Amino acid sequence: MPQGLTDIFQYPARIGAAHSIGAVCAEMLALTEPLGYSVYAIGAVPHPQDPYPSSFMVTNWPEEWRTAYFDRQFGRRDPTLRALAQTSQTFTVTELRQGRMGFAPTAKELEVLDFAAGLGLPSGLIVPVFRARGYTGVCCLVGKAPEPTPEIRARLQFIAEHTHDRLRALSAAHSIGEVTETLSPRETQILVLARQGLSDAGIAQSAAISVRTVRFHFDNARRKLAARSRAEAIAIAVAQHLLPT
Repeated sequence: MPQGLTDIFQYPARIGAAHSIGAVCAEMLALTEPLGYSVYAIGAVPHPQDPYPSSFMVTNWPEEWRTAYFDRQFGRRDPTLRALAQTSQTFTVTELRQGRMGFAPTAKELEVLDFAAGLGLPSGLIVPVFRARGYTGVCCLVGKAPEPTPEIRARLQFIAEHTHDRLRALSAAHSIGEVTETLSPRETQILVLARQGLSDAGIAQSAAISVRTVRFHFDNARRKLAARSRAEAIAIAVAQHLLPT
C-alpha cells in the first residue's frame, strides 16, 4: 500500500480542519502526487452550451493547458465532458481512449487528450460527483500515473469525492473581502490592466492571450476575492494590497 493511503479514513477530518481552498488541495496532493497525479480540476460539471469552467472550479492547470483549452476551443471537443454526460461511473483516460465509455473518441477529441499527453499529462482518473437537487460535479486527477489497480482507484475516488465536497463548501462560504487563495501572477496582471482602464480586448493584446482567457482569469480572480463583479474584485484587491502600486 502506497505511503499516505493507509490512513485514508482520517482524510475527511484533515480537510475538514483546513479552512482555505489551498490548504485542502495541498492535503489532497500529499496523497495523489506520490501516485503520479499532480494536476487537478475539481468543481461543477460545465453546462454543454458553455463548456468552460467559470463558477465553482478549482484547478492547478499548467498555463500551456489553460491557454490552449480556451484558444483552441478544447472545451467544445473535450471527450471527458462527453463521457461525463453519459456515465455515472469513475473512468480513466485510458478507458476513454479505448472507447469504453460508450463511444469512440473522434480525431478532434483525441487531439485534446494528445495535447495533454504532450505536456507530460498522459493519464487521468475522472470521478463524477452527484449530490442533492440534481447537482453534478467532477474531480479530474491527471499526471503520469500508471493505470490504477481497483484498490487504488477506490481510494482515489474516496479522496476525490471528499475533496470536492470540502472545496464546494468553502467556495459557497466565501464572504465579501475574505481572500482564501492567493491570486496567480496572471490574475494579478489582468486586474492591474483592468484597473488601468483597458477593455478585455486591450488586456488580451497587452498580455498576449485571447479574450476568452482574459475572461477566465477574471472569473477566477473574482471567485477568489468573493467579489460580485469585476469592479468589486479590483476594489477588494486594492484594499487588501494585492496589486502592485
